Amino acid sequence: AFRLVKINTDNERAVSGALEVTALPTIFAVRDGKILNSFQGMPRSEGMMKNFMMGMMMPGATFDPPLTTEQKKKYSELSTKLVKVAGAAGFPFSQRERLQDRMSTRLQDLVKAHGGDMAAAEDSAKVVRSLFSNVIRDPYETKFRKVNMDNKVISAKVKAFPPCVAMLKSVGFVAEDGGATMFLGKNKKIVNVAPISVARDCIDKWIDKNRAQIARDSRRRHDDLAREKLAKEMAERGEEEEEEEEEEEVIDPNAVMLKVRLEGKKKIHEINVNKDDTLTDVLKMIPVDAGDEEIQITCVAKKLIVKSTDPEQMKKSLADLRLAPAAALVVKIGDKTAGPSKGALKDRAAAKKSKKKGSHTMQSTGIYGKDDHLKGELIDGGGGTLFEQDVTDDEDEGEETPQDTTDKEDGDEKVEDE
Repeated sequence: AFRLVKINTDNERAVSGALEVTALPTIFAVRDGKILNSFQGMPRSEGMMKNFMMGMMMPGATFDPPLTTEQKKKYSELSTKLVKVAGAAGFPFSQRERLQDRMSTRLQDLVKAHGGDMAAAEDSAKVVRSLFSNVIRDPYETKFRKVNMDNKVISAKVKAFPPCVAMLKSVGFVAEDGGATMFLGKNKKIVNVAPISVARDCIDKWIDKNRAQIARDSRRRHDDLAREKLAKEMAERGEEEEEEEEEEEVIDPNAVMLKVRLEGKKKIHEINVNKDDTLTDVLKMIPVDAGDEEIQITCVAKKLIVKSTDPEQMKKSLADLRLAPAAALVVKIGDKTAGPSKGALKDRAAAKKSKKKGSHTMQSTGIYGKDDHLKGELIDGGGGTLFEQDVTDDEDEGEETPQDTTDKEDGDEKVEDE
């Protein structure tokens, strides 16, 4: 059996708007509260109408032509809209007001249950809101109408606070299995989402109204958590430092660490000795073959120079020589760095500083005019400029040839003629 319902679009504009009716007549096939198919205008043939009715009434039957994925998605959206419109029409205003009052009271009780912490109360209210939104989004899906109260998040933020459980019961959820599960519209194919929408709107308005206080409580809670974390880290760090102090290696007060290098060599010998040892003992620990040559031991940091020809110093302990607990030594064997003599250095410096003077003067006449008001007027009466310059001889001058003398005399005559 099926029921044929005729709706006047002029009187029921909310329904026609939800179904997106654009032409008349428009026929919808509805089964179990879901829109399955539709067509506009009069039936085109008896076979088309027969197929439409069979697809609507017979479970498992398909329409011809089959519905596309886009059509199925569109009919699912239209079904949800129709459920919301029909539910709102069947939810009286008086019941709406009573539900709003109950939700307001439950939210105030939730804040008290959290000790006045608005941020914590908001967290619990948001979990309840998400449960409501799942049902509103798909009122046909039964899994959204079943709440597992033993879930980790739900148990900590909803089940632990009676006001949250009361909110779920206000919209029709019923507890079963000793409170471990709550159902909405059990054994029903569809539920009225109108009261759930009202309850969700109440939570949204409560959050908007108390947003400033929620933000302050949230900052305070984050600060408290940060302080607790810091205190915990400091306590752990203190324990680690104590363990490190306990495990700290014991240092031998008599130990001496020496770094010895032979002059002219790059290799450094690291030697561990006792502070009572002498420099003679140290020399035995490094590859030194001096023979009868003198050995000089130098420590620049301690301003210490000890020669092997000084037995007194060589017999002193490292502690007496102030080489404990560590020092760097340079060992020099014999006289390997003989440089140039003092006299040679003196002669070289004198030669570098000496400057030779010119042996003759070169004169030349410029071409400056009389009216240039230059220095030449003061030298030769304005006919030009006379330059005098010493010429330095870096090499020995050779003897002049007669030809050179003749060229010079000719040059002088030319200058006089000009």
